[in-house]
Amino acid sequence: MIESITRVGEWGRRRFALLVLLLAPAVVLAQGAPDAGPADAGAATGVLTRAPELKRQVEAPYPPEALRQQLSGTVVLQVDISDTGAVTDVQVVEPAGNGFDEAAVAAVRQFEFEPAEVDGVPAPVRITYAYQFVWREEPVAEAPGADGGVPEAPVNFSGLALERGTRKPLVGAEVALPSLGLSATTDGEGRFSLRGVPEGTHEVLVVLAGYQRFETKETVAEGEETRATYYVQKRIFSPFETVVRSERERKEVTRTTLQVAEVQRVPGTQGDTLKVVQNLPGIARPAFNGGDIVIRGTGPQQSGVYLDGVRIPLLYHFGGLNSVYNSDLLESLDYLPGNFPAAYGNAIGGIIDVKSRAPRTDRFGGTASVSLIEANMVLEAPVAKDVSVAVAGRRSYIDGVLGLAPEEVTDGFRVAPRYYDAQARVEWRASSRHTLDFLTLTSDDQLGLVFERPSDDDPTASGDFRLRTGFTQLRLRHRYRGEKLRLDTIGMYGWGIVLVNPPGVGGIDLRYREGTLRTTAEYPLSDAVTLAGGLDISAQRAQLTSETSTTISREGQPELPDAVREYTRIQSKRATQYYPATWVEARLKPLPELLVVPGLRSESYVYTDQADPRRVFSPRLAARYALNEQWTLKGGTGLYHVFPTQGEPILEVGNPELLAERSLQSSLGAEWKPSPEWFVSAEGFYNRLSRLVVTSSRTVERGGQLVPERLANDGRGTVYGAELLVRRALTDRLFGWLAYTVSRSERVDRPGAASRLFDNDQTHVLTLVGSYKLPGGWELGARFRYASGNPTTPVVGSVRDDLADIYVPFYGAVNSERLPAFHQLDVRVDKTWVYERWSLNLFLDLTNAYNRAAFEGVTYSYNYSQREYFRGLPILPVLGVKGSF
Repeated sequence: MIESITRVGEWGRRRFALLVLLLAPAVVLAQGAPDAGPADAGAATGVLTRAPELKRQVEAPYPPEALRQQLSGTVVLQVDISDTGAVTDVQVVEPAGNGFDEAAVAAVRQFEFEPAEVDGVPAPVRITYAYQFVWREEPVAEAPGADGGVPEAPVNFSGLALERGTRKPLVGAEVALPSLGLSATTDGEGRFSLRGVPEGTHEVLVVLAGYQRFETKETVAEGEETRATYYVQKRIFSPFETVVRSERERKEVTRTTLQVAEVQRVPGTQGDTLKVVQNLPGIARPAFNGGDIVIRGTGPQQSGVYLDGVRIPLLYHFGGLNSVYNSDLLESLDYLPGNFPAAYGNAIGGIIDVKSRAPRTDRFGGTASVSLIEANMVLEAPVAKDVSVAVAGRRSYIDGVLGLAPEEVTDGFRVAPRYYDAQARVEWRASSRHTLDFLTLTSDDQLGLVFERPSDDDPTASGDFRLRTGFTQLRLRHRYRGEKLRLDTIGMYGWGIVLVNPPGVGGIDLRYREGTLRTTAEYPLSDAVTLAGGLDISAQRAQLTSETSTTISREGQPELPDAVREYTRIQSKRATQYYPATWVEARLKPLPELLVVPGLRSESYVYTDQADPRRVFSPRLAARYALNEQWTLKGGTGLYHVFPTQGEPILEVGNPELLAERSLQSSLGAEWKPSPEWFVSAEGFYNRLSRLVVTSSRTVERGGQLVPERLANDGRGTVYGAELLVRRALTDRLFGWLAYTVSRSERVDRPGAASRLFDNDQTHVLTLVGSYKLPGGWELGARFRYASGNPTTPVVGSVRDDLADIYVPFYGAVNSERLPAFHQLDVRVDKTWVYERWSLNLFLDLTNAYNRAAFEGVTYSYNYSQREYFRGLPILPVLGVKGSF
């Protein structure tokens, strides 16, 4: 934010003040910093560490015709400033006419600035400059006092200037009484004061670039002080600006950052920021539009989901309806589809790292919202000079809504999902260098599937299904920001539960406690060399009771009927998993336009039933080279590992001697930024997977006995493809992007076996998102998605098992067929009313607008003689209202 006010000019018999307000609602880098390269998403690649400062100003002459007619006007200019502080281009964004435009452009072209700095380096920027021409009378001269000086009059007119709807203080606004030639500038709290205002009724004018001109009248009485509060409307009210923005420091090949407060109106997401990540390149469309994250042809469990650098058990509630952390308490979301840096580990897919935000420090505020599926509330406020708090809670009631559906819609069963989540955060800014905060979060989901009658075709289908997942985490974080050294340490303790009670046999009761200690250090040795490293230690203690099949169907394996499975009873088994890791990387800039980041991560894995601990080393390398102001090349390669998960190392049903799965990732791409508004990124990738965990029919010696191996690291695979992101940055009204991925993901289950498609392989994935702000507080958005259908394994026959009284299917080649393609249009309409102290948003989020239910799978009759596709949700309108203050 750049703010300054300059008064210039006096003309004729009366004096006039020309108020020049330099204000940048959004400082946009004209190009990426030379040491970083252009951003992935087309915005600034770094943090604005120093705003441009006006060094030489040239006064614009007041247009004679406007002067004669006593006219005022505002000219909004787009000004490009070079890394030397020179003005390179001036364009009129909002004209005022009457000669004001020409006068303002001619004057601003002669301005000189101290250059802006990004991450401490001079950089070109583009700012919005509002040139305010305000006509006013010459003030009446006051009589001199006895000592010859002019006595200072008392303050008799004062007040506050706040943003309408949010109550945010307006800093640097000009509060003027034009007829008297008096004015004042608001301070950091939005306050202003004027002395010696004559009694009577006077016109009051409040001007600030980016805001509508505010005009009113105030009456000043003799001997009294008039106090006023003015709520000034933004030109286009909306807290939603840039859609996709890059992280400030380039340490990896590709990182896309979603700024949370900027994407809550993307259609089809019901206002949940974290669901927007599913619209970015490299992510496959999940079945039933659910919460699985499938990144570059790998399984959901092979990617990592983090909150402030520490893992969370899951990102979404059941069915992907909403995320487990409130969007209103988030700052951003980083998405790394591959070749991520050494700071992240235990993943061979991609990384999603959610960044929470600090509570408000200026005033009490919050939001409350209600929709057809949930209710949500957030409250936050400063409670002391350097302490602020925030709390949030959400509860769904979709179980009650769906419970009202008629039986012909539910097809004989009732789905009763219910979820809630809550968060609380306290932040203490102990000093300019030390910050301490405490965060607690909890999430709980329950789903009941109640069959009200058996199927006519399958008399065995009856009973109820119950599922519950939940977790709680307590986190303590300390951040140190020295002149050079930076430290970030987080300690976490938590617990969770997973309960599965299916009809008939089977079931899981898993309860666990976990802890994490993560610390990161950064230190620049010079302008060309920065070192970073850290510790990443986590442990989990679990207790498991289950009746589990020893022939669990894995990825690429069709489901078998329960009656022909073998089950093992596990009673109160206690197990411990321990993951210590260290990492180090260097950020090297041998040339101003070149960034090279070599890194190394060491990870270990210890499990209760293991004979020996496992350790792996993961070297990585990333590089970016800026060819010029518009073009940047990027590439990387590295080794990545993920350790066994989800019961794979359990002795009774798995193999405790499993090795870590491995991926050798490589990528190469380019970025083109023809203007600050447009950004294009294209990238090709190739991942070679090895040591994948697959089922095994071999026997091995363990404890002096031959036992089934059950699982082994015999699988391998390849994933290759290309990604494209085209983004149009936010204008005053429009934003949007296009994301396209073409890829192929293949697997080989054991040596000598034929190659097959991955279960979630989708050849083409296309997403087009756009939103347009209309006058009157209206906003209209749309999202179109297309994705190839998932592979499926056909049933080619069956045989009756008289003993079990069921039909057992014969399957064809694995994943040799494909479901029909998915395509869907989502539409969202918003209407916002802005009141003085709060705002109200009414929205309609229409998912699947043209009512084409997706083909989600194939279902068979009880004897497999007939089959049909089962479909996803039809058109789903979600109406909601949200108040903010």
